[in-house]
Amino acid sequence: MQKRTIILMISLIGTVFLLINGCARVHPQPEPVRYYTLSYDPPDFPECLTNGNHKPVTIHLKRLDASAPYDTNQIIYAESPYERSSYAYHRWISTPATMVGSLLLRDIEKTGIAEAVVTIPAGKTVTHRIEGTIIDFYENDAPEDWEAVLALRLMLIRSDRTARTEELLFKKTYREIRILKKNNPLELARAMSKALETVSKAFIEDICHELP
Repeated sequence: MQKRTIILMISLIGTVFLLINGCARVHPQPEPVRYYTLSYDPPDFPECLTNGNHKPVTIHLKRLDASAPYDTNQIIYAESPYERSSYAYHRWISTPATMVGSLLLRDIEKTGIAEAVVTIPAGKTVTHRIEGTIIDFYENDAPEDWEAVLALRLMLIRSDRTARTEELLFKKTYREIRILKKNNPLELARAMSKALETVSKAFIEDICHELP
């Protein structure tokens, strides 16, 4: 009887030891999430501004829309034309619509093609409005080269609040594909930045030619 008691006690002590050891074991920490943004230098004066003077207009840049699945800050990649996936530990610092809209606003202001460019037209007599949608914004993991794919549909609308009329001046889809130098999210951010820089410059030239 005493022998059985001793064996039982040893078993209980061993169980407690295993439980304590399991609780004290350090579990691996999850990989930290890394965030990426778009960055490039603003463009110079567009060629249509030969004298460097801005146009007598006020432009309202509306918040851009984005087609699914590009309406989140997840970094989307494609391994085939029929698949879209996202990274678990790599994300954009904000949504593509927010990043692209902020840079377009900065670029249009920097070129000086308008007297004012606003996102909220309060207290301003808006003469023109820009609307747009992000059609594609993803990493294409092609067999040979990975690519940054950007497609942006933009339109310029002339607005006459007095007459309550509007006129669509142009509607155009800008598409750029840039090859990544290395296959990683940081290079995607760099390539996507170059793609947007090209689109922004072309869009501003188109705007400039349509303004009075």
